[in-house]
Amino acid sequence: MAAVLEQTPEPAPETHASDSLALRDATQPDQSAPTTSGSGLKPIDRLTSDSRLARINPESDAKTVLRYSSQFARDYIRSDYNFCAAKIAVARGGKVRALEAALRDTSEWLRKTEQWLLRHEARPIALPHDLIELTITRPLAGLLVRCLTQYDRVYIRATERVARGKITGEERARLLNNAERRLKQIVQICRPDNDQYEFDGERRAS
Repeated sequence: MAAVLEQTPEPAPETHASDSLALRDATQPDQSAPTTSGSGLKPIDRLTSDSRLARINPESDAKTVLRYSSQFARDYIRSDYNFCAAKIAVARGGKVRALEAALRDTSEWLRKTEQWLLRHEARPIALPHDLIELTITRPLAGLLVRCLTQYDRVYIRATERVARGKITGEERARLLNNAERRLKQIVQICRPDNDQYEFDGERRAS
């Protein structure tokens, strides 16, 4: 049975006209195609690299349901998650160490960022969201899903605080850009083959 990853509970929101205007400016979903999903984002019809994932023999074929509200999370899930999950499943030696270090560092950074945002108290805003089922090929793939969940919470917390005037739009953009850069780095670590990494996780010189 699929399990929904733990989300921080959010009480019912209080909405005012000024909040709606600020929220509209803070959230900018992709308008390039018709949207029918709950979040307003373009629905994910299929995940890239699903055939790659189907060809491997993973340690696990556990399923989880990921909740997301942000454009970045939607695009990462569609374009990069299955690729990374497949690469994680067949990673060995130093590549496993490189991935584990990067994923744990990213998760810790996102945790601290969310805690910093929570210190700027603001009434919650209930952003619309979508759900998608993902395959967990290995515990490290589960950690990647956790990072995506943490990213989306940071996105929601930052959006709330812009709408309530607690942080600036520039601060929000800087936080999200840093988070996205870290998650994109995971994809880059996944790309090289296992033999391109030393035992300690360092990338071998070309």
